[in-house]
Amino acid sequence: MFKNAITWTTDGANAGTVKYRKGRFYSTNVNGVLLSSEGLANQLTAELLNLVAFKYVSHVGNPKLMNNTMGEIMFNIPESIETQQYFSNCIELVINLIGKQEKAIDKLNKLKKYLLQELFI
Repeated sequence: MFKNAITWTTDGANAGTVKYRKGRFYSTNVNGVLLSSEGLANQLTAELLNLVAFKYVSHVGNPKLMNNTMGEIMFNIPESIETQQYFSNCIELVINLIGKQEKAIDKLNKLKKYLLQELFI
């Protein structure tokens, strides 16, 4: 079991997809886990890694992004943990807002479908 870490898909069609996992979670055999006791495993780091990780995926046969390759990826990030946390919080707010909007769209689509069915009975 892990807590507050960054994961990425190591194998398959989604190889190289990076996510920040807030809270406790179990890892699988098709993902890698990045941990940091210094607070570097955060939403900002995950989003920045996600922008470049796909470039390092090996496409010989089944796509793969293995641990040793992930360890070699270089990217720019603010040095201050406070600055990283500030931007991480901003990203989380946007992600939550997008989720709420997606739920609202889903409800409206269901209402539309229902109304169209009732209209053409």
